[in-house]
Amino acid sequence: MTYHSLSECSLTDDERRAEATRILGMIGDQMRKEMQAHEAAFVRRKANLSQPVSVKELFWLRDLNSKYNP
Repeated sequence: MTYHSLSECSLTDDERRAEATRILGMIGDQMRKEMQAHEAAFVRRKANLSQPVSVKELFWLRDLNSKYNP
């Protein structure tokens, strides 16, 4: 699995939140069952999008989506 470089993000807060919402919509119950406990806990926390989404969090969501939804 390849990781995204944190220096390659120029998205605004709203754009990061929109992409996180899109990715979270693609991560279904079956994918969460396949995830390690800490990954699933992170996804559950981020499902509450009233909090900002950092660049690091967005890239982790991208990586999880790539890992479990090839």
